[in-house]
Amino acid sequence: MIAYFDPFEVRDKLLKGLIKQEDIADSTQYIEDLALRLDVDPARIPVPAPYQIKMLAMCYALMSIALNASMNNGAGGENEADAYELKRRIYAKRVAELESQVTAKTLLGGGSQKMKYPVSIPLGRC
Repeated sequence: MIAYFDPFEVRDKLLKGLIKQEDIADSTQYIEDLALRLDVDPARIPVPAPYQIKMLAMCYALMSIALNASMNNGAGGENEADAYELKRRIYAKRVAELESQVTAKTLLGGGSQKMKYPVSIPLGRC
């Protein structure tokens, strides 16, 4: 099985000890599903994975770990959230941010999506 991130590189002290093989497998499936949605054969993703893909896989795994470890009852408020739920929220935002930047080119080792500007024209004096 391909892992798109190295669990030994995780620096989150709260979640690092909770990483299981299933979490790595889930993040791998997530990246491969994303690749298929972008019409990229997952076998074409370079090993080691590009930095942004590695970070996305790691954040997705940590988000899932935090979700599974949380004792949150779903009441929703900040006062009701335990440390794991707060971590899950942080990683969920990071996953959404990273996923929005990933393109087929990113998966294949190229850069991420840059901001696109409307058409511009040079201005001069007549």
